Amino acid sequence: MNSLYSYIIYETSMRGLIKIPIDLYKSMLKYIYTQYISYINLYDSYIASELSERYKVKIDTYFHPDNKYVELNTTLEGLPEKIKNNWKLEFGYLRLIIDWEQNIWKDRPKVNASYEESDTHGIPGYFTINPRKLMELVSSDASIQDYIEIFNKLATSVYHEVTHAVQHNSLKWLDRNQVGKSRIIRDDPTSPKEAKRREYLTSQVEFDPTIKTKITQFQKKYKGKDLIKYLPIFVGAIKVNGEEPDEFFNALKLTDIKRWKRAVKKLYLNYDLDIEHILNNIPNS
Repeated sequence: MNSLYSYIIYETSMRGLIKIPIDLYKSMLKYIYTQYISYINLYDSYIASELSERYKVKIDTYFHPDNKYVELNTTLEGLPEKIKNNWKLEFGYLRLIIDWEQNIWKDRPKVNASYEESDTHGIPGYFTINPRKLMELVSSDASIQDYIEIFNKLATSVYHEVTHAVQHNSLKWLDRNQVGKSRIIRDDPTSPKEAKRREYLTSQVEFDPTIKTKITQFQKKYKGKDLIKYLPIFVGAIKVNGEEPDEFFNALKLTDIKRWKRAVKKLYLNYDLDIEHILNNIPNS
């Protein structure tokens, strides 16, 4: 098993969800991990060496943290024929840039990654990676496990963003609703923060990618615990004192109960659990 991408690909099968080009995902992680570990090497060569061995990438001893893009190519490995046959690059290219200079995400440090489908940052068709958390970590008394945590989270974020790329470069030519989203609330400066967040979480374009992210977040939060007990709490099907439902599932349940049921069903499918009897007992309004 290749440790470079086993965190996502092998821990869950992602059944019932949008497939991604495996070769694209692997090449992106390899490039990003190489850059990240080469950056760590500037501060701690021992930890960099350990991570280099763990993730099977070489340290670039000439590395310098500049913003520079790389062209990405894919054979569409692992995609169904229908998606392959409708693959047409939205902007004629796919590119990746790591924001070492903090020109893109300096005002939103919590963002990990994005697929830019507009010219908001002047870079449509780019995957952007925000290394802010890594840059802060190297100046602290961090352990190797702290770095592994960042790498694991990055793997989840990249998987999410590659799904967006599939939506924009193939699925939207079949169904424009795949990339549907509203910005009415988010573009209104008087809108409360909670309403803006809910609009984002419940947009059509975020539906499938966010379920993938939630699968890995659930695994991390409840690792080693009883799935049957904690999955209903996570999705907001039941209330338990001291436990909060996940914000994505909670937002869907409050705004569109039918889409919430679809999301819950897709999540449970990835744990070989049949929840039809549970969903059928939840009212539609």
